[in-house]
Amino acid sequence: MVSKEDIQKEHIYLKETIRFHNNKYHSEDNPEISDQEFDQLFKQLKELEKKYNFLDISDSPSNFVGAIKLSELSSFEHLIPMLSLDNAFSEEDLSDFEKRNQNKIKEKVNFSYLVEPKIDGVAISLFYKKGILTKAGTRGDGVVGEEVTHNIKTISEIPKSLKNNFPDEIEIRGEIFVELNDFKKINQNFEKRGQKVFANPRNFVAGSIRQLDSKIALERPLKVFCHSVGFISKGNFFNTQKEMISKFKDWGLPVSDEIYFCENLDKVNRQILKMTAKREKLNYEIDGIVVKINDKSLQERLGNSSRSPRWAIAKKFLAEQGETEILSISFQMGRTGVLTPVANLKPVKLGGVTISNATLHNMDEVKRLDVRVGDYVKIIRAGDVIPKVTEVILKKRKPNRKKIMMPSSCPTCSNPVSFFELNTPLLDTSLLSTTNKNCFGFSQFKETLKHFVSRNAMDIDGLGQRTIDLFIEKEFIKSLPDLFKITSENILSLEGFADKSTKKLLESIKSSLKTDLYRFIYALGIKEIGLETSKNLSNFFTSLDKLSKASYDDFISVNDVGEVAASNLEKFFSNEKNLSLIQELVKLGLDLKPPVSVKTSHLTDKTIVITGRLSGYSRETLKFKLEGLGAKISNSVSKKTDFLIAGEDSGSKLQKAKEYDVKIVTDSNLEKFISNS
Repeated sequence: MVSKEDIQKEHIYLKETIRFHNNKYHSEDNPEISDQEFDQLFKQLKELEKKYNFLDISDSPSNFVGAIKLSELSSFEHLIPMLSLDNAFSEEDLSDFEKRNQNKIKEKVNFSYLVEPKIDGVAISLFYKKGILTKAGTRGDGVVGEEVTHNIKTISEIPKSLKNNFPDEIEIRGEIFVELNDFKKINQNFEKRGQKVFANPRNFVAGSIRQLDSKIALERPLKVFCHSVGFISKGNFFNTQKEMISKFKDWGLPVSDEIYFCENLDKVNRQILKMTAKREKLNYEIDGIVVKINDKSLQERLGNSSRSPRWAIAKKFLAEQGETEILSISFQMGRTGVLTPVANLKPVKLGGVTISNATLHNMDEVKRLDVRVGDYVKIIRAGDVIPKVTEVILKKRKPNRKKIMMPSSCPTCSNPVSFFELNTPLLDTSLLSTTNKNCFGFSQFKETLKHFVSRNAMDIDGLGQRTIDLFIEKEFIKSLPDLFKITSENILSLEGFADKSTKKLLESIKSSLKTDLYRFIYALGIKEIGLETSKNLSNFFTSLDKLSKASYDDFISVNDVGEVAASNLEKFFSNEKNLSLIQELVKLGLDLKPPVSVKTSHLTDKTIVITGRLSGYSRETLKFKLEGLGAKISNSVSKKTDFLIAGEDSGSKLQKAKEYDVKIVTDSNLEKFISNS
């Protein structure tokens, strides 16, 4: 029988693996697994969470889209979440998609569809007010992205104002891309100048629209295809998806020439075959075909899941296949001490991309394939993302090839592998001070630091993966306290940093020391301690001093803390090296705010939704204040909502609140509402 502890371990592994790959795709534009493999991981996560209700899902990727916003760009809040699409990989998957929707509608409906290419670019949101382009933003985590208006306005294809009859406010969604002939010329020019070339068109686009200097974007031949709407001030402006595309053309918005209306699913499948055959002739990269239910009223009835619209799906392309030799197999370590085997390949081109390594995921996969160094293997570039080893070509295997064994200890520090997995980050300072790149602790510390600075933890803006890697590679940071000793000279020595960006990063690092107790607990990365559990610990102990002196029995008394988590906490806070590191942080200015003491007030147990921009509060500050008055803060408006606090650009939530007769609090009346005066 599988133990509760094993189930929790599997859950943590799946959450962290999905978060890692989400970040690789959305934030770094450097995916390592295919869409199909990602979908499989996601399916496992959702099935596990559905089966076991004791799992902590507060920070689970099943509740989010994409990755957090990054860089020094301002935040861009989507009035309606910008969701991802579910994927289909066969005609059977598409048939299941239609059956699910038929069952959801609960009546016989003849679905018609719009079929269009899935551009392999970067998702963008264009907000027009009274026909004028006022702002633009990236997807981000689906709720908050990065504002890139200054760069988007350099793209000549995007109209600064709409033509003809248009709504007062509308959010147009599309995909930024670069044509292949332009991309080829750009890389040739970069190569001639001795500059680093871009791995693929998507990376080029992502880097271009995230530039702080719009002159760089102006020089780059970016294009866009518009394909859908988010918020719209007039709800029934389009009756069908087809009509919407026609309106886009009337307004002067660029759309793909490869959009087709199909009366039924059979015609969809035939059209997909035609479009797949045309793929190589297109002057831009596509990684699939998007299928959307045409009728807007049916779209509204079907609605969305937490991550994707139910009325649309992406039919992904079959993987490209090749053959190459495995030169070596190495092991990479993550924050929680899990080793991942990686096949280092003799470089081979697949689909115009040179492939030199592939993840083997885990030792079970290594054993299943029976892969060995020197073997010739078949690889696929699945979903136009990364290679996957599918088969060993045994007839080409030379004698005496040895089986791959997972290392039992670190090649440098000699610690057993179990040391890294069993010892949570910070449990031993050797994990925080190693600078030898051959040591497993080196890569583990990198992952520890990335977690420490993340949004829900210390929330250090502008400190992305590339900068963290450079700080550690150059030995500016050997332990967590070193982060707060970093100098402007250190940062300015790195490529891409100027005086302004350096000053901003240093300010962000310094200001992060004044944070909430629960954020710091979460930042420590103790196994089994997610964000909600960190909040429970903060509410129970109220101070770092009490928390650090607590016993196992104290920890087990906290809501949502089980035996495994209590044991991990006890081990962590009984370790003198950990306490010494924390004390060093305190000396550097760590100032932790205690949890809000919840008062009984006029807002006790009232459900409140916050939307739009407020003049006197940030979203987090207001949420913090309202929770201190006993209110429950929700992200979505429903019949159970008591109040909607509506700032500027409130959008669809305001409309929905009016439909449900929810009491609306305006920005100008907010202080009176809070004080009950």
